[in-house]
Amino acid sequence: MDDYSYVDFLCEIGIGSAHPGGVDRTKYIFQKELVKKEMKVLDVGCGTGDTALFLREAFHCKVDTIENHSRMIETIQKKCKEVGTTINVVEGSVEQMPFSNNTYDYIICESVLAFVDANQALEECYRVLKDKGILILNEMSLVQSLNENELNRFKGFYQLQECNTENQWKEKLEQTGFTKIDSLLNSTTIESQPIEISLSPNIDPKLLDMLDEHQRLQQELDGKVGSIVLRCQK
Repeated sequence: MDDYSYVDFLCEIGIGSAHPGGVDRTKYIFQKELVKKEMKVLDVGCGTGDTALFLREAFHCKVDTIENHSRMIETIQKKCKEVGTTINVVEGSVEQMPFSNNTYDYIICESVLAFVDANQALEECYRVLKDKGILILNEMSLVQSLNENELNRFKGFYQLQECNTENQWKEKLEQTGFTKIDSLLNSTTIESQPIEISLSPNIDPKLLDMLDEHQRLQQELDGKVGSIVLRCQK
């Protein structure tokens, strides 16, 4: 299994919306947001682009994305071409974004911060947000403490840099400078989009092993690892 990272696994298996709640949660979150056509929205760690495409279609606003995995970028560019829409897809890291200060009205960050240097990524999000701009954070969170074996398996399989409780995420946001942090959702279960895939008969057995371990972890850690949605104003 060492041959594939978790993100490689998502690409190879063809899972589009692996963030908590999937694209259905994303749509629910934005039902109450007043995103106007003239606004600029940034989707960080956009994956295969389901969220970015939804935002572009729903609000007709300018949508930029940043992603550091080449296969993900190829997929979102292909999707944009298929539906005939325009999204600015930038290859890069959320820890050092090539965008100017005070650029975006909204930033959406879904299951990204646990995989990177969260403090640096939050500082970058804060920098590129306009004054009074909104960061929507949809992240995994710890509901209960994990024992050493659980924590090692969890962090090792997903290549996580850190695991935080809701309060720890809020502390990081406050330290970054966000002045108004509202909890929109707090789930005690790992809710991901149902996996609908068609496995090739020639699929690498290592990917099947990873799929099995992914599903085992989802079951074993249900109730211990959940997810949160935080709305944060600069």
